[in-house]
Amino acid sequence: MKYAFIMNSATQNPDSYSVLYEDAGNQYYFAAVHGMKMSRELAKKLADDGYELIDLCGDYNEEKTEDIRTSSEGKIKVNYAKYTEEEIARFNALKDISKYGIIVLGFDLSKDLVRLKLESEEFNTDIAIVAKEETAVLEAKKMVADGICFIELCGYFDEEKAVVVAEAIGHKVPLGFCG
Repeated sequence: MKYAFIMNSATQNPDSYSVLYEDAGNQYYFAAVHGMKMSRELAKKLADDGYELIDLCGDYNEEKTEDIRTSSEGKIKVNYAKYTEEEIARFNALKDISKYGIIVLGFDLSKDLVRLKLESEEFNTDIAIVAKEETAVLEAKKMVADGICFIELCGYFDEEKAVVVAEAIGHKVPLGFCG
């Protein structure tokens, strides 16, 4: 499986803000872009490189997601992070969004947990690739304890699964889900 998570940023691009992790024949690629033109270009490149799934951060919506799907010529499944009304209210109340968490359920990982980090002056991203839902909950708790401002979950997590994680962290930070 080739998986990507794309974040929208004011200044970053895949050359300056990305990380690739490979495990058991699977690839996990995390990158920031600024704007729809760069989003479309990266999605097309990923589709051409055989990526099967892209999750987008919560800065995207259904219209932008469809635009990105179209740019990849339908070769790749594309989701975006959604928030419940309560969670979006929490997000909109944030004064600081410089510390961002992403949790992805991995495919046949050789270990239970992989942590990655991306850093810049604009924002820092902590990434956890986990083998089990239980580990996702533990990582969300750790991210909250470490001062993460908000968390987004990969497409495995639908609203029902996201609620379990949100309740486990006591709704202390906004939580979005791509499922």
